[in-house]
Amino acid sequence: MTPREKIHAAIDAIAQEHGYTVEDILGPSRRKHLVSVRRLCVLMLHGRGYSTNEIGRMMNRCHTTIVHALNKPVDTCNEMVVGT
Repeated sequence: MTPREKIHAAIDAIAQEHGYTVEDILGPSRRKHLVSVRRLCVLMLHGRGYSTNEIGRMMNRCHTTIVHALNKPVDTCNEMVVGT
């Protein structure tokens, strides 16, 4: 399994846990709950040591979007995911 396949498998696990697909996570939708789940994926990848540029490439986002997601308070993300 290539590193990219491992990352997509990890994203898929988080996505399925919340009722989404990898395509949903990597897609353009900005629905509130989907964005929260996408942010969990960003936090997971950052925790594994990937740079913002690498995460951006993997998730089809600009690295500044990743930086914004990482700078957002963690409690806000958890409330949105758990609360809906």
